[in-house]
Amino acid sequence: MIEAARLDGASDYRTFFTIVLPSMKPALAATAIFLFMQQWNNFMWPLVALQTSDKYNFPVALASLKGLATTDYGQMMLGISISTVPVIIIFLLLQKQFISGMLGSGIK
Repeated sequence: MIEAARLDGASDYRTFFTIVLPSMKPALAATAIFLFMQQWNNFMWPLVALQTSDKYNFPVALASLKGLATTDYGQMMLGISISTVPVIIIFLLLQKQFISGMLGSGIK
Protein backbone atom coordinates (compact mmCIF):
# COMPACT_ATOMS: atom_id res chain seq x y z
CA MET A 1 0.00 0.00 0.00
CA ILE A 2 2.89 2.34 0.73
CA GLU A 3 4.44 1.59 -2.61
CA ALA A 4 1.11 2.22 -4.36
CA ALA A 5 0.81 5.57 -2.60
CA ARG A 6 4.31 6.53 -3.75
CA LEU A 7 3.44 5.54 -7.32
CA ASP A 8 0.35 7.74 -7.10
CA GLY A 9 2.57 10.67 -6.15
CA ALA A 10 1.79 10.97 -2.44
CA SER A 11 4.47 12.57 -0.30
CA ASP A 12 6.04 10.75 2.63
CA TYR A 13 3.98 12.74 5.13
CA ARG A 14 0.72 12.06 3.31
CA THR A 15 1.58 8.36 3.05
CA PHE A 16 2.32 8.22 6.77
CA PHE A 17 -0.80 10.09 7.89
CA THR A 18 -3.27 8.44 5.49
CA ILE A 19 -1.97 4.85 5.29
CA VAL A 20 0.49 3.97 8.03
CA LEU A 21 -1.00 5.81 11.01
CA PRO A 22 -4.60 4.53 10.60
CA SER A 23 -3.34 0.96 10.44
CA MET A 24 -1.30 1.52 13.60
CA LYS A 25 -4.19 2.89 15.70
CA PRO A 26 -5.02 -0.45 17.42
CA ALA A 27 -1.39 -1.04 18.37
CA LEU A 28 -0.99 2.51 19.64
CA ALA A 29 -4.20 2.25 21.68
CA ALA A 30 -3.08 -1.02 23.27
CA THR A 31 0.32 0.49 24.03
CA ALA A 32 -1.32 3.56 25.57
CA ILE A 33 -3.53 1.40 27.80
CA PHE A 34 -0.64 -0.78 28.96
CA LEU A 35 1.69 2.17 29.60
CA PHE A 36 -0.99 4.04 31.51
CA MET A 37 -1.69 0.95 33.63
CA GLN A 38 2.01 0.47 34.32
CA GLN A 39 2.52 4.06 35.45
CA TRP A 40 -0.75 4.22 37.37
CA ASN A 41 0.13 1.11 39.38
CA ASN A 42 3.74 2.12 39.97
CA PHE A 43 4.53 1.53 43.64
CA MET A 44 8.22 1.09 44.35
CA TRP A 45 9.73 4.14 42.65
CA PRO A 46 7.31 6.69 44.19
CA LEU A 47 7.73 4.99 47.58
CA VAL A 48 11.51 5.36 47.40
CA ALA A 49 11.74 8.75 45.67
CA LEU A 50 9.01 10.79 47.36
CA GLN A 51 9.62 12.09 50.84
CA THR A 52 6.42 14.02 51.51
CA SER A 53 3.03 12.38 51.72
CA ASP A 54 1.27 15.11 49.72
CA LYS A 55 2.92 13.90 46.49
CA TYR A 56 2.13 10.18 46.85
CA ASN A 57 0.40 8.39 43.99
CA PHE A 58 -2.63 6.16 44.63
CA PRO A 59 -0.87 2.85 45.37
CA VAL A 60 1.52 4.44 47.87
CA ALA A 61 -1.27 6.49 49.46
CA LEU A 62 -3.46 3.38 49.79
CA ALA A 63 -0.60 1.48 51.40
CA SER A 64 -0.13 4.32 53.87
CA LEU A 65 -3.80 4.00 54.94
CA LYS A 66 -3.05 0.66 56.55
CA GLY A 67 -2.10 1.29 60.14
CA LEU A 68 0.07 -0.81 62.41
CA ALA A 69 -2.70 -1.74 64.80
CA THR A 70 -5.95 -1.00 62.99
CA THR A 71 -7.13 -0.53 59.43
CA ASP A 72 -10.14 1.49 58.34
CA TYR A 73 -11.49 -0.82 55.64
CA GLY A 74 -14.22 1.60 54.57
CA GLN A 75 -11.66 4.30 53.81
CA MET A 76 -9.40 1.79 52.05
CA MET A 77 -12.26 0.47 49.87
CA LEU A 78 -13.23 4.02 48.94
CA GLY A 79 -9.65 4.72 47.88
CA ILE A 80 -9.51 1.53 45.83
CA SER A 81 -12.80 2.38 44.13
CA ILE A 82 -11.60 5.89 43.29
CA SER A 83 -8.28 4.57 41.97
CA THR A 84 -9.99 2.29 39.44
CA VAL A 85 -12.06 5.08 37.85
CA PRO A 86 -9.28 6.60 35.64
CA VAL A 87 -8.23 3.15 34.40
CA ILE A 88 -11.81 2.33 33.40
CA ILE A 89 -12.19 5.70 31.66
CA ILE A 90 -8.97 5.22 29.65
CA PHE A 91 -10.05 1.72 28.64
CA LEU A 92 -13.52 2.88 27.60
CA LEU A 93 -12.04 5.69 25.49
CA LEU A 94 -9.65 3.32 23.70
CA GLN A 95 -11.84 0.18 23.76
CA LYS A 96 -12.72 0.22 20.06
CA GLN A 97 -9.11 0.39 18.92
CA PHE A 98 -7.95 -2.08 21.57
CA ILE A 99 -10.48 -4.76 20.64
CA SER A 100 -10.00 -4.29 16.88
CA GLY A 101 -6.25 -4.68 17.40
CA MET A 102 -6.75 -7.92 19.30
CA LEU A 103 -9.16 -9.29 16.69
CA GLY A 104 -7.10 -8.26 13.70
CA SER A 105 -3.71 -9.31 15.02
CA GLY A 106 -3.90 -12.86 13.66
CA ILE A 107 -5.33 -12.00 10.24
CA LYS A 108 -2.97 -11.63 7.31
